[in-house]
Amino acid sequence: MVKVAVLITVFNRRETTLIGLRSLYAAIEELGEDYSFDVYLTNDGCSDGTADAVRNEFPKVIIVEGNGSLFWGGGMNLAWKTAVDSQEGYDYYLWYNDDSDIFPDALEIMFKAITNGVVVTGAFKGHDGNVSYGGQTKDEQLIPPNGQLQEVVNMNGNLVLIPDIIYKQVGFIDKHFLHGGGDFDYGYKVREKGYKVVLTPQYVGIADRHGSFVPQYCNKDIPLSKRWKILHNPMNSPKIHFRYSVKREGIIKAIVYFIIGYVGVLFPTLYVKVKTAVKK
Repeated sequence: MVKVAVLITVFNRRETTLIGLRSLYAAIEELGEDYSFDVYLTNDGCSDGTADAVRNEFPKVIIVEGNGSLFWGGGMNLAWKTAVDSQEGYDYYLWYNDDSDIFPDALEIMFKAITNGVVVTGAFKGHDGNVSYGGQTKDEQLIPPNGQLQEVVNMNGNLVLIPDIIYKQVGFIDKHFLHGGGDFDYGYKVREKGYKVVLTPQYVGIADRHGSFVPQYCNKDIPLSKRWKILHNPMNSPKIHFRYSVKREGIIKAIVYFIIGYVGVLFPTLYVKVKTAVKK
């Protein structure tokens, strides 16, 4: 029996969470009886009844209570540590974002790709049919699946399968990356340990892309005072992005990216030009 711990963190999107869990359990059922799954779900201060709704429809889900300020990185970190502390002896850990609607054969695809030497990230497409999440090049260009395993540099955390042997070398998600960067950072640490991150040969589900090339804090139609607050909330914090960039891209690029955020707030019309130039 292969034992798998599924790690999820949620905050105030009850219906999305329920839909996501339904697709997850459908994929679990499709995989068959040779696999055993425990689902650890961090309830990070939900006030919309998400936890109670999950308990009612999915009573086997293990709900871990957060403090309301964990965001994605902290919530996933807590769920993972709870799974390890349970001493169930899991063979694999599966990250899952509840806003990703996975196909019934998604887990079958993931496990066909897995070995002890790789981490597998699932390829997703949006409702428009274009690749939306999964694996990226060093320049953060999304890689569409091509029917074969492809090694990637950056991985998105929508659906990621990690063997226990790699977890024991790499550890947990860094909880300091509250909303973004934690999945990229983990992928880099996996590669630093000599393992590979690979993309599934085909799509495993549907997840529409969030955000845009021009973030809200660079929207000239929003007052400066509000743009300033948006930039400094935990989801956009320049300090968090600096932490990631200085580790992975060097101090020069980290400083440039840090400055770009403030350029975007103060001079929104310059943002696209500056960001485009830096990407090149």
